[in-house]
Amino acid sequence: MRILIKTRAGRLLMLALPLLMASAGCERTGEIAAKQVDAEWVDLFDGETLGGWTGVNGTQAGGAWQVLDGNLVLTAGGAGDLITAEQFADFELALEWKISPGGNSGIIYRAASGDAPVWMSGMEYQVLDNRAFPNLEKPSHSAGAVFDLYAPSAAKAKPAGQYNKTRIRLQDGRVEHWLNGTRIVNYRLWSDDWKTRFARSKFSNYPGFARSTRGHIALQDHGDKVWYRKIKIRRL
Repeated sequence: MRILIKTRAGRLLMLALPLLMASAGCERTGEIAAKQVDAEWVDLFDGETLGGWTGVNGTQAGGAWQVLDGNLVLTAGGAGDLITAEQFADFELALEWKISPGGNSGIIYRAASGDAPVWMSGMEYQVLDNRAFPNLEKPSHSAGAVFDLYAPSAAKAKPAGQYNKTRIRLQDGRVEHWLNGTRIVNYRLWSDDWKTRFARSKFSNYPGFARSTRGHIALQDHGDKVWYRKIKIRRL
């Protein structure tokens, strides 16, 4: 009896050990995967310098773009747009922004290289003090919109002077705009719906608009003070 009990116990232990090892392996795999996901995000702004950013076509960034208290700030108009030195194809971009009262700016993505203004080639995530513009020409001009193309599905922007959390995701032609935790725009580049909207927009006169398969991220100088921080990206 003693031998039989020991044998059974031994068998149970032999069966249990692989299960424990598999469980531990799954936990380690999960930890590694989590670390890999975290590692995919790259800071585009270090909170201290303008490293990695230039003016249009690689020129020196305008002096009114300054780093203040961990923010990338356009302190006055006339500095020109600020763009990433790198270009991106499919990506997920996350950042925070706040706008001055009555202010206007934008986050432009897949902007082509060259001397032309970035808005002629890249799509714009509108940055705006909505409360200062109660009678906008179009809903597609409000905060979070794809400027002049797609209006946000919900008004989620915070008042001027408060930070907003933005996320832009572009993968395989599908684009999402998020604002303060809510997806407010969802579209597909060059779908029939897109073509219809494009033909009716201000961009129909610019044949290069939204044609780049990769491009720069740009922060727009629209003449108003605006703050950006915690800017990071991951390639998809």
